[in-house]
Order: sequence, then C-alpha cells, then structure tokens
Amino acid sequence: MAETHKKAHKAKEKSAEHPKKKAVAPRKKKIEVKETVQPVEVKTPVHHAPTAHAAEKPAPVYVAPREKKWPVLPKEHKFFGTGRRKEATAKVWLTPGSGKIMVNGKSANDHFCNRPVLMYKIKGPLEVISSAGKYDIFASVLGGGVAAQATAVSMGIARALVRMNSELKPPLKKQGLLTRDSRMKERKKYGLKRARRAFQYTKR
Repeated sequence: MAETHKKAHKAKEKSAEHPKKKAVAPRKKKIEVKETVQPVEVKTPVHHAPTAHAAEKPAPVYVAPREKKWPVLPKEHKFFGTGRRKEATAKVWLTPGSGKIMVNGKSANDHFCNRPVLMYKIKGPLEVISSAGKYDIFASVLGGGVAAQATAVSMGIARALVRMNSELKPPLKKQGLLTRDSRMKERKKYGLKRARRAFQYTKR
C-alpha cells in the first residue's frame, strides 16, 4: 500500500514539473478582398411630353360668400347699441320704419318660439317712450338661452335709442333698461352637486 502511494505521489510531482501543453489551433491567414469600383453612368433627365393623367387636374371649387343674417341698412338712418345678459350678447341696429323686429335673420316671434313674455321684454324700451311701431330693429344675437338673449336685445334697443336721442335716457334709466344685470350662474364647488346643492345624505 505504501508503494502505491509513493508511485502516485511521484506521478503528481512529474506532472507539476512538466505541465501538459494545450493544443493551439493554427492561425488563419487574413485574406484581403480588393473592392472593385464600377463606374456609375450619369443619366441626363429626359423631358417627356405631359401625360393625360397629369393634365387632368380638378377644377377649383368656387365657394359663394356667406350671406349676411340681416339686410344692409341705409347709412344715414342707423343707430347701434350693444346689450348683454348672462352669456348672451346682442348687437342691435335701429332705423326708422314700420315696427319690424328681426333677430338673426328671422322674425323675433320665430326666434323666441312665440313666447309673449319675451316679446313683451323686447318691446319694453319702445313702450316706455311710446314709439312702438315707429322703428325697425335688426339684431344679431350670440350665446346664452332665449331668455337671456331677449334681455340682451332689450338693452341693445335702449342703448340705440339713447344714441339716437339723448333726452330719452332719464325715462329708460328709471325703468332699469340701461343697467347691465350682472347676475351670473354661480360656479360649481368641489364636493357638492351644484354651486350650493349637496348630495343627498343617507344615514344607513
């Protein structure tokens, strides 16, 4: 047993003195590839005759100008006033006539859905100075609802009357027709359903 151990020990010492060399693969020689540059032919552009598809272009579409919502008024007899209420804005032109009232190119009855309360509000300034049926009114209204638009038109008529005749200001102002109603819808608050309305409380 001792001899076998000695032989194994001697074999380890020999292997430590002369380690085995690893086989190294031979290096491959790099092959140089010479790139051949081919001459590029430069083609001169050839102007061909226009084809049938290129010649057929769509004709420009003519758009007619947008028609005005109110007729053109005479320059010498025209008075202007602006009225506002909530989100509604009304531009009003006043001219001597037979009492015709046009709003956005339609009659006032059609625009305000044949509501007599709104028509009474519009004719209010003319009734105060007792001149109903003496002037034609042309209004352009934008924004708001029909009730706010009616009040805006009324204020525009009152301002146009004052511009036409400054002596009409005291009776119109006394009725509050020249005062801008500053009441607006209150903004919604967070945590509430509306400006002040809270959600329904349920205990169980």
